[in-house]
Amino acid sequence: MSSRTRPTAHEDRSSSEGTGNAPVFALEQHLFFWISQLLERRDRQLAVSLKSVSLRVPEWRVMASLYSRHRLSISALAELTNIERTTLSRTIERMVRNGWINRLTDTSDARVTRITLTADGERLFSLIWPSVRAVNEAAIAGVPEPTVELARWALRQMCRNFDSLAGRGQRARA
Repeated sequence: MSSRTRPTAHEDRSSSEGTGNAPVFALEQHLFFWISQLLERRDRQLAVSLKSVSLRVPEWRVMASLYSRHRLSISALAELTNIERTTLSRTIERMVRNGWINRLTDTSDARVTRITLTADGERLFSLIWPSVRAVNEAAIAGVPEPTVELARWALRQMCRNFDSLAGRGQRARA
């Protein structure tokens, strides 16, 4: 790095010895850089696969969560899909209009709205799942299954670590 205190866009601090107060930081060594790169690439591939049925990636996340967990509260759905509540509300509204999901009042607590797939939503899931599975399989091609399983374990553990840091313990399972 040059004698300037801040690197230019093309300079790399990872090879410096930490001049002054500037920390040594190698972007490619940062795990969460790779996680975000991976998710962005997957979302781009999913968008291509889902375009033929006019489904967006956030809608896929909602559909997959509901297919797997069935009747979910909006809070649980937000937690599982990682979609911000305002965006999730718009996504749910579009999916209701398309006939893919229903809103139901919880039988034990009228303040809670549950979301569920309709028969059309389940049919759409069954139609698109092979394409989504192919995208997922392409992503892990060449990675040995024990390594994939280790990655699943490590990512679950990191989620638990963050939950503990936030003082939330277990994530909502409602």
